[in-house]
Amino acid sequence: MAVPPVSKTETSSMAKELGFSPKQGVNWSNYLVYRPIYPTSFFERIYHYHAQKPGASWSIAHDVGAGCGIVSRTLAARFGSVIVSDPNDGYVTLARKLLVEEALLPESKFKFLQEPAEKSSVESGTVDLITACECLHWTTPDAAIKEFNRELKAGGTLAVTYYSRPLIEGSERAQEAWKAFWAEHWKKAQGKAIEDACRIANTGFENVEFPEQDWEIVKRIYINTRGNINAFAVNDLTSESKIKESEEQVWVEGDEDWSDVKGIQWFKGYVSTWAPSVPESDIQGAWDDLELALEGKQVKIRTPVAMIFATKKA
Repeated sequence: MAVPPVSKTETSSMAKELGFSPKQGVNWSNYLVYRPIYPTSFFERIYHYHAQKPGASWSIAHDVGAGCGIVSRTLAARFGSVIVSDPNDGYVTLARKLLVEEALLPESKFKFLQEPAEKSSVESGTVDLITACECLHWTTPDAAIKEFNRELKAGGTLAVTYYSRPLIEGSERAQEAWKAFWAEHWKKAQGKAIEDACRIANTGFENVEFPEQDWEIVKRIYINTRGNINAFAVNDLTSESKIKESEEQVWVEGDEDWSDVKGIQWFKGYVSTWAPSVPESDIQGAWDDLELALEGKQVKIRTPVAMIFATKKA
């Protein structure tokens, strides 16, 4: 499934290197095979938060950083229309192909926009729900959060979500080898865009701020983290927490919806979905160590997930 290379744009907000782009070796075919599938409970958490508010509307959803439209497809079943946006060349075209031509969903349900999270053409105060799944760390979060607030109706919902690489259970040796593997991986994955993304993602988005003059009812849910935000960290880069006392934090352990049993070939396929892509031969020693630690067996994995909900103040 080929995706055209990233093009340069004159838009100042896109002067920053685009994250998770074809330039970094993104392959959507591998992504769809090896990445976790969003379970029903993932969407139920979003919908439950949104539905609790008096007068909650289900007219327009905006899937920001939509990629090939994975989240957009499920949103289309609940909302009257869905805006599908992504800054990278080719992604919304691919999303339209998968949603309309292959899934046979009505094109009238969607609006496809190639634009960044930080600067949208969406009219102010028109959106009921914004989802930013697996993408906010590739943005300038303060600017993106401000733009989301502009787009939303008063009382509208923002759902920011992120899952990190899985943790191995039942084999301390395999988990240590997996941790050592990532240490080697990030030695090869360099660049300012990567470092900026890691500083955000490694905290489970604790450093993403929701100004109290703009947002209320902020709820942060952490799933399968073993009670420690370090579950999200893939290297040593970090940044200061901006969680406020008024925000609710919920810790959920043992969520089987984000668990599976996998072997070495899956681990290799999964790593190929990360950006930037690092050739297997460049870190062959780390792969060999992990394969030895797995002893030819499959192991149980649990994926750490952060889900952050916020409501636009009236």
